[in-house]
Amino acid sequence: MQYALSEYSSVFIQYIGQVGVILRKNGFNVAIDPYLSGSVDQLPTSNDFWRRRYSPPIQAETLTDLNVVLITHEHLDHMDPETLKVIAAASPACTFAGPRVCMPLLEEMGIPTDRLHALKAGVSFNCEGKLTIDPIPAWHEEREVDEEGWDRYLGYMMKWDDIVVYHAGDTLINETLIDILHGYKIDLGFLPINGRDLFRNRLGIDGNMNAREAAGLAWELQMGTVVPVHFDLYPNNSEGIAGFVNECLEHYPGQKYHIFQPGEKWFYIKMN
Repeated sequence: MQYALSEYSSVFIQYIGQVGVILRKNGFNVAIDPYLSGSVDQLPTSNDFWRRRYSPPIQAETLTDLNVVLITHEHLDHMDPETLKVIAAASPACTFAGPRVCMPLLEEMGIPTDRLHALKAGVSFNCEGKLTIDPIPAWHEEREVDEEGWDRYLGYMMKWDDIVVYHAGDTLINETLIDILHGYKIDLGFLPINGRDLFRNRLGIDGNMNAREAAGLAWELQMGTVVPVHFDLYPNNSEGIAGFVNECLEHYPGQKYHIFQPGEKWFYIKMN
């Protein structure tokens, strides 16, 4: 069967590692948590625990056409100065948006304040009429909110024409988050699946939902396609991918999922 172009819409996606993705649609380009260096590995406290499994699949200086960089929180593998300073120079019209706690840190990187936008849960961010972003609270591992109601950790619901994309950032799941997400019909969801445990907590590593929870969340919300992230870059902070695939196949038959390879480019297509 053949379909006319008017019968579907699409988002062009490139996976760049950890939870980082680049989304392109209708000439508007968004990067989320780009981490394209070895900053974490170079920390004095790394002690060989942190070792990238693969090199950055692209170079930050090649990102010359970004309109918005979304940051979910200030952890180094999500808000990396080495990456963001290069992107700021390569895409001089790009806006950098994220939790308010990130704004002073971005200024310290040399990014001018007029290119920064603090995001607050419950307050939509309209991007030049091309894209609407709803900041969603995240629990990493707790929800942290300051006295003025600004979250430290965020995910993002992106409403792009008739496609709805959810990027969870780093988060556990709970009934409050599920209730919020039930307010959306999610076509494409990016969920972290590296999990958590006592021994990683001892090392100061905040955890996320695990594979079983991510698969169950996608099924409950009737996501069109779920994309697991945060499982392949740092093996010591991962539970692998096999559990997620098994969970989908054995318990949620029919749930669509896509597993990216580093640097892979993919068209997500939604039939109208």
